Amino acid sequence: MRMSSRVPPSIIGTQRPGRVGAPTVSQMPASANPNLMNLLLEVPYKRGVHTVSVNQRYLNHEPTFDSAFELLPARTDFGHLMPGRIYRYALKLVNVSNLQQRFQVKTGSQCKAIYRPQPVAAGMSVTLEVEVAPTTAGELREVLTIITEREEISLPVSATILDEETTARGEPPLRGGVRLLSHAPRDPELAKTVAPSVNDIDAGTKRFAAPPRNPEYVRPDFFAEPPDEEAEPDAP
Repeated sequence: MRMSSRVPPSIIGTQRPGRVGAPTVSQMPASANPNLMNLLLEVPYKRGVHTVSVNQRYLNHEPTFDSAFELLPARTDFGHLMPGRIYRYALKLVNVSNLQQRFQVKTGSQCKAIYRPQPVAAGMSVTLEVEVAPTTAGELREVLTIITEREEISLPVSATILDEETTARGEPPLRGGVRLLSHAPRDPELAKTVAPSVNDIDAGTKRFAAPPRNPEYVRPDFFAEPPDEEAEPDAP
């Protein structure tokens, strides 16, 4: 009782405003459905590896369906957001199988996934971020689907976009795991030259522009016959 009611001082000796919350040490992964077509056609012919990080789960194991990836956390709740800004929520996708796996994400209409398409080795993890750029007030309810070689993982995404009257009172605090990327929406022209990545710290700037097109340019015919050097030039 004494330990739960007393708030210890900070590391520099000042008084803390409140109790320090305990970190989350374990989370439930997102739900997954088997990808039966790929399980029957491709997975039986792939050669697996047995490393320390993935071999333990296959010892004394019953022959049941095992997912290839685990997505943490199981859902993405952005909480209350301000319109006209860009927010991101970081996720962790872990390959828990003994095979190298690939994945792709089906994005929604109001939110999209920022990731690098790449094969994931057994026991390794990649960072995946869900980006939301709300423009109007309302409720956001969507489901992103992560398609792997063994299953389809469903990720529910939810958020509450505040209206002008509520935003005038002040900006709400960000929920844990939510990152404010920019206070202004991204320029649509950036998608033509610079792809978003998980290392972005702002909405981005165009690093280069396409060169101007010359309308008088004629593409040379590399398969045409070479000119005859002995032929007489045309008279003027």
